[in-house]
Amino acid sequence: MSSKNILAGLLALILACTPVLAGSGGGGGGDGMGMNSGGGQRSGLSSRATKAVVTTLTRGFDRCGELPQVYKFDCFRHTYKLAAQKLDGNQAYAEAREALVLVEETLTRSVKQNLDPGQPVKRKGLNLYRPVKPAAVPQIKRQAESAMKQAETILLRSPANKQVHYARIAEAVNSNKVLLRSALLPGAMIRLAWQILKAAVPA
Repeated sequence: MSSKNILAGLLALILACTPVLAGSGGGGGGDGMGMNSGGGQRSGLSSRATKAVVTTLTRGFDRCGELPQVYKFDCFRHTYKLAAQKLDGNQAYAEAREALVLVEETLTRSVKQNLDPGQPVKRKGLNLYRPVKPAAVPQIKRQAESAMKQAETILLRSPANKQVHYARIAEAVNSNKVLLRSALLPGAMIRLAWQILKAAVPA
C-alpha cells in the first residue's frame, strides 16, 4: 500500500470520528485555478499524461479547499473539467476521461440546480466561482461523492494494460473524495485534513 493510501485512510478515520456539522462554513482566500486548461498531451499512455491529471486533481482540490464552503463545489467542478481536458484527443485514456467527465457533469448539474442568487460570484485569479444555497450543501456533497465512487469504479475496472496509470488517477479521485467528506467539518479539522493530504502528495 502506498504512503498516500495510508494517509488517506488515516484521514478517513479522523473524519469518521468527527461529527458532521451542517450549515455553511467560512473560508479563506487563496488564489484561483491557475492551471493550463488545455489538453496537449501526446497520444498513448504515459507517465507525463497521468501525472498531469493527478496533479490537476490534487492541487485543484487543495485550492478549492481555501474557498468559502458555498463556492467549493463550483471550484471542484472546474477542477474535474481541467483534468478531463488534459486527456482530450488521447484515446488511450478514453475510460479515464469518461470517469472525470462523469464527476464534472454531476457537479455542473448540482451547482446549476442550487445556485444562490442572493450571493455574488467569487473571483479568484482568472476564474469566477458561483455560490450554492447553504441548505443544499449536504445534498450536493452526497451527489459529488457518489459520482466520485462511480469514477473510481470505472478507473479500477480498466483493461490490464492501463491499470498502472488508471490506478494513480483513481487514487487521486479517492483522495478528493476523502477531502470532500471534510467539507462540513469545523475549520480546525478541515485545516488538519488539508495538511495530511498535502504531505502525501509531492509538490
